[in-house]
Amino acid sequence: MIRLGSLILCAAFGFGAALSGCGSSSKGSGTSSALDLVPKSNEIAGWNYNPNNSDSANGPATATTEPATEALIDGAAADFFAAPSTPVLFAWQTYLNTTVSTANTATGAPDTNPEFVNGATLDLKILQMPSTAQAAGLYASLRAASLYAGKTWAEPTSPKIGTDSRLADTGDHWWINFYQGDFYVEVSMGPSYSPPPDFTPGNTVTRDLAFAFAAAVAGKI
Repeated sequence: MIRLGSLILCAAFGFGAALSGCGSSSKGSGTSSALDLVPKSNEIAGWNYNPNNSDSANGPATATTEPATEALIDGAAADFFAAPSTPVLFAWQTYLNTTVSTANTATGAPDTNPEFVNGATLDLKILQMPSTAQAAGLYASLRAASLYAGKTWAEPTSPKIGTDSRLADTGDHWWINFYQGDFYVEVSMGPSYSPPPDFTPGNTVTRDLAFAFAAAVAGKI
């Protein structure tokens, strides 16, 4: 099991130099499929498959065509498959963590008051491309796509995830996109939605959790 505490130390801001020891450097061709990158339930401590999503309650949902991908997600499937991109495999997994506290917005520190330990959700999308050049090209082209262009991105992130990465606080979740090897990856983390409080923009606790999860996925490549 990957311990989240050690990942947060690797992913925390100010430890950019240390991140290379936490999975940001490529292992080359050791990973053959996008499915190899998807953490299993509780492989990253606390993050379990979200039982509320019927498509991925028991494991990742996959697709190999634009229509099949669009059937799974309501969003950027067309942008993923826009020429010259020819994804080999799309993998999607959602997670729920019922132990995350997001309440202390003044300091960014966890709040142990049971009223505020409301958990968090995470959405992982991985596109396996036929080459590293296509993964890099998709990462670059999506920056101008309508879903992405309206966000304020920190690019590259600090510390960097994978070969290149960007981060946005959208107001309702943290969104980290990166590419490494033949893979393009999106990690978005938001609130559990019930009970309150909802996602708080700028919360460093949830930001670091998103970084830690993304670093764990990059470490599998």
